[in-house]
Amino acid sequence: MSSTACEATEGVASIHVRAMRREDAAVVHEMIHELAAFEGVPDGPRLSVQDLLEDGFESSPPWFFGLIAERAGRVVGHAMCNRAYSSWTRRAFYLEDLYVRPEARRAGVALRLLEELCKMAVAEGVHRVDWHVLESNAGALAFYGRLGARDLGVSERRAALRLDRDRIEAVAAGRLL
Repeated sequence: MSSTACEATEGVASIHVRAMRREDAAVVHEMIHELAAFEGVPDGPRLSVQDLLEDGFESSPPWFFGLIAERAGRVVGHAMCNRAYSSWTRRAFYLEDLYVRPEARRAGVALRLLEELCKMAVAEGVHRVDWHVLESNAGALAFYGRLGARDLGVSERRAALRLDRDRIEAVAAGRLL
């Protein structure tokens, strides 16, 4: 998972977060490619809009779920996740992507997406949320550090991060460090 924003909390009230729907597949596909370009691998994503529709909305169970952030009726970010299972802690979420469009960065979008994801995690009894971030993305690493994410180390230019249950509950409740 990657984020490209170090976010402040001003303007958070104007951000609406909702579950990803079928009709969001095209805009999510665009944002996946925007994120890939930011990470320096614009030719990396090989999935199509149809793949997103099949895997997220036509498969049973779906291969992923997602959240959409909107501001003034425009999609400005998304989070794409899947459920995982840990033999140590039981239920987990793996956050594949967290992306905020450049014009909406530093407006609290990533924070709102993570708050909603953590609320879902609390409701589903999830004990950890894991993701990866480019080790060169200092702004994102600082933002996640303020949330209390643990740095599990670096592999292939990416830092592995985790929110444990106590931090999931804190973020869900809006309690930051």
